[in-house]
Amino acid sequence: MDEKIATWIREVRRYNPRLHLVSRSMEKDLEGQARDTLNLLAQVNEPEIADLGSGSGFLAILYKTLHPESRIWMIERSQKKGIFLRHVVDLLGFNDMELIDADPNEQAAGPFPAVMARSFSPRDTLAGTVLGMISRPGRFYYLSTGDSPPVDHPFFRLIGRSSRECRGYRLNLEVYEITSR
Repeated sequence: MDEKIATWIREVRRYNPRLHLVSRSMEKDLEGQARDTLNLLAQVNEPEIADLGSGSGFLAILYKTLHPESRIWMIERSQKKGIFLRHVVDLLGFNDMELIDADPNEQAAGPFPAVMARSFSPRDTLAGTVLGMISRPGRFYYLSTGDSPPVDHPFFRLIGRSSRECRGYRLNLEVYEITSR
């Protein structure tokens, strides 16, 4: 495993008891979850992308490791998690990563040419949140587990879906083109 990812995992485990960055079940197998996610993220190659609901930095850190030249915006509404994200970005020495301390449903963020998210909750607000922050045309990358239905919105056109069977779950990557009609 990449040294930067191993450092990030160590920091997540160190801060998780206080900040609740990831679930306990996810914390137990962060290495496996990271490997599984990296395999799907390798299909994404955007020079600029926003990570909606960054939390622990799971998608942003993995993506930046795969694409060190990329520019990434991490959007996180929790101030505690934002402090963690700043800490880990500094610790890893990543450039071109910016934290936006905001709830995108309450404060404008973007527009961004591409957005990614993982298991966004509540799911019924996902389309509206993404539309409020993405350029059009733009691309949206959604990682989910299980058998979740595709995003159902007239401006979202599913252009690709990949799945990976993992230890006890299925990880999906859906790729959407966002249009204005």
